[in-house]
Amino acid sequence: HMLGTVSLEAAAQGKGDMAQEIPAWLDKIFLASVLQDEGQVTVVKFSVTPAVAAGNNYLSNLYRVRVEYEVDGSYHQSTSLIIKIPITKGAITEVMNSSELYAKEPKAYRELLPRLNKMANCEFGPKIFNCPIKNGMSLKDLKEEGYIMCDKFKQLDFSHCKLVFTTLAKFHASSVACFHSDPDLIKELGKDLMYSSKNKLIEPFFRSSMKSFGRVLGEMEGCESATELILSKTDHIVDSAIGVCQPKTSGLNVLNHGDLWVNNMLFKHSDSGEVEDVKFIDFQILMWCSPAIDLLYFLWTSADEEVRGHRQKKLFSLYRQTLNSSLEQLGCKERLSERELEDDLHAASDFVLLTISGTLPFILSESDDAVNMEEVSAEDFNTNERFEHLFNSKKYRAIIPKMVEQFQEWLVS
Repeated sequence: HMLGTVSLEAAAQGKGDMAQEIPAWLDKIFLASVLQDEGQVTVVKFSVTPAVAAGNNYLSNLYRVRVEYEVDGSYHQSTSLIIKIPITKGAITEVMNSSELYAKEPKAYRELLPRLNKMANCEFGPKIFNCPIKNGMSLKDLKEEGYIMCDKFKQLDFSHCKLVFTTLAKFHASSVACFHSDPDLIKELGKDLMYSSKNKLIEPFFRSSMKSFGRVLGEMEGCESATELILSKTDHIVDSAIGVCQPKTSGLNVLNHGDLWVNNMLFKHSDSGEVEDVKFIDFQILMWCSPAIDLLYFLWTSADEEVRGHRQKKLFSLYRQTLNSSLEQLGCKERLSERELEDDLHAASDFVLLTISGTLPFILSESDDAVNMEEVSAEDFNTNERFEHLFNSKKYRAIIPKMVEQFQEWLVS
């Protein structure tokens, strides 16, 4: 009886009776169990709304739950929670279940983040509560503390990107320190499941995405050389991109977030609008490999045009300085040289191209165009028909010519 976020969203907009849309299990008993560490909890009342609009989360259903409760019979208080439950249908869930992708995130919140937070003296993500549903999660709603999600269409300016890069450097450095103290935890959580050759959907999906992307470019004036570049790469690009998501045999590996785009981070701003803090969410795709993966995925999905065009070198330098000083503070011998980072970034250029051609259309989709992953079959990943409309969206087409031009400039820089 899991309901798709779309129907829940329609209900939230007053197009139906909200009470019918709440999953049957989301009741007072469930919520008392979530809050059990507070003491003997009695839930007085609660209300549920969708936590994100359609098109902003593909692998889970997210509910925002406002709870009023009493502890030990007296003390009345309220809190807001985000309940995150994996989708249960569709071809992607077969891959997810077989690869234990869904078990990864709760473990990351419970076992990894507390360690990294302590090492770096920095809270990287929200607090986790108990959740009685397998692979589900109950998280503190950061909105209560003034954290907001930025606009994925506007993308992020330099000051936001700077904060992401310095926070990410501390996250990566702490993961290296954690690898020294508990290698098994990092190996388990950092085993790449999304881009691995075991994921039978990934290759056909990216191949068909490249075709759609080539078609879009072919229809655009001034993108001829880019179209040729795409066509020349189609045969080997997936293997090349998958390769950089595996651990390096020499040099620095870190635990990459793996899905670091604007909707997987929440920002806090001062009264004057200055950005003060960032927290990361959504730790489903952690990967132990080159830090270039997080840096590039974030830049090409979430940084604005000005940052992509003119501030990359500055950001990479800031990242490297913060990473190396954090590694030193944590007592780690590893350092990332400028040369190694440059080499890693360029080795990942095919990964960037796949991100622009395969991932970005999903990221830039409007709510009305959002794909419901519970309805997607394995065949859909092969033919791309189910996703074709995403390549035609105004937002995607508006951003692509300049982005492709910047990508080509970056390739030769």
